[in-house]
Amino acid sequence: MSEYRFSVIVPMPQLAHHEILDATDTLGDAGCTDASIRGHVDGIELLFERAADSMQSAISSAIADVERAGYRVCRVELEREAIPG
Repeated sequence: MSEYRFSVIVPMPQLAHHEILDATDTLGDAGCTDASIRGHVDGIELLFERAADSMQSAISSAIADVERAGYRVCRVELEREAIPG
């Protein structure tokens, strides 16, 4: 199993501090304990470092966890070095 790094973008209006804490708890309860959260121009960005058998499996499971928390994913972003050449 390998570790894969990628970002999941969740569209939403700017959150207040207590709303960020609530979102962090909700996402953690849904299985996103391997992600950190930060602001993004489109809402919030979840920076994942997810262990999986493949990049596709890591991304699919992360999206499923985010959606289980009640959020909608608008896109996934990869760093150039994360894409095998």
